[in-house]
Amino acid sequence: MRDLRDVEEQELMPLAQRMPTFNTFELVRQGAMRDLDRTAFIYLPDGELDVEPFTLNYRELLARLTQSANLLHDLGMGPGDVVAFLMPNLPQNYYVQIGGMATCIVCCVNWMLEAPRIADILSAAKAKAVVALGPTPGFEIWEKLVFICDELPDLEHLLSVQGLEGERLDESDFDLRLQAQSGDRLIFERQFEAGDVAAYVHSGGTTGSPKLARITHGGLTYKCYANVEIMAYQPGEVMFSDYPMFHIAGFIGRGLLPFVTGMTMMVPAAMGARSKNFIKNYWKLVERYGINYFSGVPTTLSVLIDTPRDGEDISSLRPFAPTGSAPLPTETSKRIERELGVRMLTTYGSTELTQNATMIPRDGEMRHGSTGIRMPYSQVKTVIVDANGRIQRDCGPGEIGVVTIKGPGVFPGYVEEALNAEIFFEGGWLNTGDLGRLDAEGYLWLTGRAKDVIIRGGHNIDPSIIEESLTDHEAVRLAAAVGEPEARLGEMPVAFVQLRDGAEATEMELKDWARERITERAANPARIVIMENLGVGVGAPTVACGPCGPAASPTSGLRSSWSVPGDQCGMASGDRKGVCPVWGGYGTTHGGKFMCHCAHVDDHAAHLQEANVKIATVEAEIRDLR
Repeated sequence: MRDLRDVEEQELMPLAQRMPTFNTFELVRQGAMRDLDRTAFIYLPDGELDVEPFTLNYRELLARLTQSANLLHDLGMGPGDVVAFLMPNLPQNYYVQIGGMATCIVCCVNWMLEAPRIADILSAAKAKAVVALGPTPGFEIWEKLVFICDELPDLEHLLSVQGLEGERLDESDFDLRLQAQSGDRLIFERQFEAGDVAAYVHSGGTTGSPKLARITHGGLTYKCYANVEIMAYQPGEVMFSDYPMFHIAGFIGRGLLPFVTGMTMMVPAAMGARSKNFIKNYWKLVERYGINYFSGVPTTLSVLIDTPRDGEDISSLRPFAPTGSAPLPTETSKRIERELGVRMLTTYGSTELTQNATMIPRDGEMRHGSTGIRMPYSQVKTVIVDANGRIQRDCGPGEIGVVTIKGPGVFPGYVEEALNAEIFFEGGWLNTGDLGRLDAEGYLWLTGRAKDVIIRGGHNIDPSIIEESLTDHEAVRLAAAVGEPEARLGEMPVAFVQLRDGAEATEMELKDWARERITERAANPARIVIMENLGVGVGAPTVACGPCGPAASPTSGLRSSWSVPGDQCGMASGDRKGVCPVWGGYGTTHGGKFMCHCAHVDDHAAHLQEANVKIATVEAEIRDLR
């Protein structure tokens, strides 16, 4: 897979011949039948090295999935019904996801959301059954569900999963009910069409109107085929499952796809990349389990490459691996290739695209900063859009426009029909809302989102110009640029940076560094704020909005422009009492505490944590930032 010519060669065969079935359960069964005795699943609760892992071979996994499908069928679930699941990365996640798609529609919900937001999603999905982590120390998932049950008129079945050191609720225990089901065969028959809905995946939205993307069996089947083709995945390879399952990348790339391929999936921790033990023991886990792919979103990769190695044998790593959810800083990418011998193949995708739509070709030219070429059977172009949201014309090579995509992976729309009014251009082209350009060889280069542009005195500034210049500095791990309101010029660019461990740099030093490298004078940041932690899921700050950085007041007006650790943020539930200056999401105040309701809706994880900061402290932080 070198360039567009290889993509076009794939397309000489009609896609229908490559996808003889749209039954995702059957695809997993076929993957299992390659070798029923092969290890399919390895699970560690929290990245420990001295704990015996839970394992399943493919024969055992297939039985669990079959039991799950039969259980849901016995509960009266059918193709139009919805089962939701809320839990960290436990084995039961996968039983419900894959078994559920054989029977009904599955809905993966971010269990870290607050109870009212969870209620919004479950209500919008009309969830008939919910499988969730039971009462467990350190989690409040079950307590949230019990609290909102009366607000869910469609809910008929609430099943619990016993967590580590958690309480087993016999009357609702999922595993007890699973054991009563046959694991030899499905007790029902069902025919699948490409357009049949397999899943609802949350993709943001406002209070009372969550965006639930309808993901089809055809879209999932296509993405399994296309990703196996462009990545050359092989049966027996071992992959970390370190993404959350409520995210489209986890749902497919760390959920369905490995089993379809007959790979071994290693879940290193229930919390995935949020586990400090997993990060600390990463290289030892790679050595012990023979991991084949250096895995993670860009923020995780930036942490891992700084995690010391102590002579571990990591020769099992293949010379390339995918990454996405946000741009990977060029210097980080080059460093990974230099130190590990792994080329990081950046992808571009979203929930609405059923994961990725472009990728750096594994055998092709490594164009750092690009998100690669289109996948087989998908079309990508950039267009100029008029004030009414209609396409005026296609862009030429190198011309920036709105990125629009068409193909078998594009979703059919959101559950709430009103949200679909402006999501498609004429002809079925998805309006991604992203800005970018295509070069002469078909490589896509993202330049931002229309709403993220910083407008300084009439100058439209792409925040990534600032961010890339700062992350090229040897002391800088992460950078985020935003627009700060300014009376005369409208907005001034301001950057937030997090330094590498042990590194030192001053604001003046970084401003001088950026000034020498930013070719557009108006883009030079007026201020650079050095922060202890911008929030990557590891060691989030305690006096700040947990995953997002410092809180800001409603009048700050700072917009989201987070090009390194993630991209967009959903709206908050409740009254608007504060704005996260990096993610642009709103928070609310409850009992004298600031609570961030940012929902990371398009990338590697949905971040939601309570800051536990009194309003007075938040206001002091805001004054310090200003």
